[in-house]
Amino acid sequence: MKDLIARLFVISPFWVAYNFHETYDGPMHERMSFSTMIFMSVVFYAILAWKDSNRAPRSSVSVIIRNMGLTFCCVFFPLKLLGMGWFMWYMMAHSMVWIALFWQWVAHSIAHHLVYPYVDHNYETIRKAGWSPIWDGSSFNHDSELIKNGGFEEPEYTDFVPPAHWQYQCPRCLVRVEHSFGVCWNCSYGSCPGDEREYFERWGS
Repeated sequence: MKDLIARLFVISPFWVAYNFHETYDGPMHERMSFSTMIFMSVVFYAILAWKDSNRAPRSSVSVIIRNMGLTFCCVFFPLKLLGMGWFMWYMMAHSMVWIALFWQWVAHSIAHHLVYPYVDHNYETIRKAGWSPIWDGSSFNHDSELIKNGGFEEPEYTDFVPPAHWQYQCPRCLVRVEHSFGVCWNCSYGSCPGDEREYFERWGS
């Protein structure tokens, strides 16, 4: 449900502009057909749903974008109090989201090849686990570091509880482990040469 609400919030500027934006030739809802607006909304909603589909249990892309939008709404709210119209305030907040995402994409695309692999030896491992520098490296993603890095829920612990600073997961039993390599303390995964089947099944080659 939260993903559904987040997607509707993300596409809401389309409908705000459609109903309230005044063009030089008149209101936008008089210049654009309702069916075109529906089509655009459905396409964008489908793209968001597709981007969200392989994120669980991490926060979905839509939820992270929603968090960004709400934050920018709060940041620009003083301008509204100073007299800025609600339409301009709302559209400015959403526009800043996409501007920020664009520059993040540019920066991370460059760093993906030239920086990250050389400064973090675990980079390729967490990338295989589904970690994204844009979505999981964002302060707008409120997941724990474990979920961001591993992407799987932990089992319940009975005897030994791993320390909180252990931020990786065993690909077989999903317990928290200290490093992205080595032997799992719980199930001994990694102790046998070539014991990589679970790793590749979960995270790919």
